[in-house]
Amino acid sequence: MLRRIANFFVAVMERWMPDPFLFAAILTMVTFILALIFTDSGPLAVTLMWGNGLWGLLVFTMQISITLVLSTAFIRTKPITGFLRWMSSFAKNPHLAYLITAFMGGVFSLISWACGLVAGAFVAKEMAKNVKGCHYPLLVASGYSGFMIWHMGYSSSVGLVIATPKHFLESIMGVVPVSQTIFAPFNMITALFLLITIPFLMAALKPEEKGIREIEPSLLDNPEDAATAIAAVKKTPADAMETSRLINLIIGIGGLITLVMYYGKGGSLTMDSMNLSFFTFAILLSRNPRELIRNIVEGGKSLGPIVLQFPMYAGIMAIMLNSGLAKVIAGWFVAISTPITLPFWSFISSGLVNVFVPSGGSQWAVQGPIMIDAARQMGVEYPKIAMAVAWGDQWTNMIQPFWALPMLAIAGMKAKDIMGYCVMALIWGGIVMGLAITFL
Repeated sequence: MLRRIANFFVAVMERWMPDPFLFAAILTMVTFILALIFTDSGPLAVTLMWGNGLWGLLVFTMQISITLVLSTAFIRTKPITGFLRWMSSFAKNPHLAYLITAFMGGVFSLISWACGLVAGAFVAKEMAKNVKGCHYPLLVASGYSGFMIWHMGYSSSVGLVIATPKHFLESIMGVVPVSQTIFAPFNMITALFLLITIPFLMAALKPEEKGIREIEPSLLDNPEDAATAIAAVKKTPADAMETSRLINLIIGIGGLITLVMYYGKGGSLTMDSMNLSFFTFAILLSRNPRELIRNIVEGGKSLGPIVLQFPMYAGIMAIMLNSGLAKVIAGWFVAISTPITLPFWSFISSGLVNVFVPSGGSQWAVQGPIMIDAARQMGVEYPKIAMAVAWGDQWTNMIQPFWALPMLAIAGMKAKDIMGYCVMALIWGGIVMGLAITFL
């Protein structure tokens, strides 16, 4: 039954899912029309909101780009790739290949959203090379399915924002420590449950023999990791410095000391501190500067589509925020909520808004004030509402292709190839998270 349902969604997505850039362009036009219908803004005003908002996420774009590049460099270090290959070696058949790929994608997504994307793609390619009979689109979709729990982990942007002093909602909700959000029992239990069950779901979607598409031979020509491609011969002083571990150790230890001092003095887990940790460990686990630079270059290869689309979504966000459309949409759900159902409707509305604003931090800036004000009026716990918004953001990433771009670039696939299977993860995740945010 699951396979038949998956086949239906695969067929729909393969026929109708456009390129992610076209998806963003279509969403821009849809947002424009909705703003005209549901707000008092006129066409010229909405156009100016869009044009003036295109560059509203430049700082965040840089932060996200750094996270992706540093996470890629971290994943490509010899210890991490060795671990991923070792885990991949346990797959003796396609069923285990899908299961392990989804599980590793989820584990690394809890470390960092970017780590999950890169590790998921890496494991998917390892499985495709070494396990016969694997359906490659399902392997990649399995790696991406773990991304649905990233907001429950170390890089949760909503959890990090509200744990940072002087955040924009501090006057209402105060500073909320991660012990009440990321490390709260309701969040950790749900994350663990999804981490265990999603891999079994993806494995159950294995197509029949006639529908299997194995990896193309050209994709098997994956170059050796940078760690093994570096020559040991030092011909010049410049070569000696580029292949010296001492340089990495000095810089890396400096970063490590900074991290220890920062957290030792009670520093909060923030976007910058998270990036500092990946910066430090990417340097320490790389054997020398040359290896580090090669890994960074590999990470930068998938930045193009992201950099292109961030202004598009910044423009969409500007329309939704400045026209009041986001407030209107969120207001629909608040109007039908009670103190018991507000977390659930916050989750659902966040999933809807995420399709238009696929950025956890940016979405929180748009939706957070509305939901927190509703929580204040109804007497609902702020941390639970904050995580409801975070969960909704991660949930509909399964049908929002923007964040799949880095993985697709590494795996050599298109969004429409994997989204049909991701819909199944969306359905299961929606059931689990909807029940958990209401009753846990």
